[in-house]
Amino acid sequence: MRVSTEELTALWKEMLGDESDLNTGFIANGGDSLKAVLFADRIFKSTGQELDYLEILEAPDAATLFQAVLAGGRD
Repeated sequence: MRVSTEELTALWKEMLGDESDLNTGFIANGGDSLKAVLFADRIFKSTGQELDYLEILEAPDAATLFQAVLAGGRD
């Protein structure tokens, strides 16, 4: 399944709030390991693509994370 940047942005904001900044990392936006696991699950349900929650926590910003998802990640 393919997903768009807009869909990923909507998931990001749903998980972290509408005021979250796409130019900073998940943790800087108030995310934690539980939210990262839930976010990874939502991405999997939307795309069928598995992401490790550490990939989410370690991404420097949303764009970097979204590029990994859009590129197919580690399927």
